[in-house]
Amino acid sequence: MPRSAVRDSRVTLRALLLVGGVLSIVLGISIFFSNRGIAELQQARKRVAELHADVARLQTENARLRSEIDSVKKSTYAVERIAREELGMSKKGEVIYLLPKKQ
Repeated sequence: MPRSAVRDSRVTLRALLLVGGVLSIVLGISIFFSNRGIAELQQARKRVAELHADVARLQTENARLRSEIDSVKKSTYAVERIAREELGMSKKGEVIYLLPKKQ
């Protein structure tokens, strides 16, 4: 084997060892800090689940409110019920009796 071939193989071996060492260091640092990354990922997933629950709750409430709006638009009874129950209004000459709520 000629000397230049031996020298080239040594240079190649050194380069491979250097690249392997650098990759090992990078991998070690990555593993060291990955626990924090995993914890943050779990927290983010928990937050996403909470937000999905909030979205579902708000969609349900939104549907209920839309239904109430539709009933108020279509029915004078609904308007009268809201005026009486929520605003305490009455017709002329009516007497309103407020009874204590059962506990």
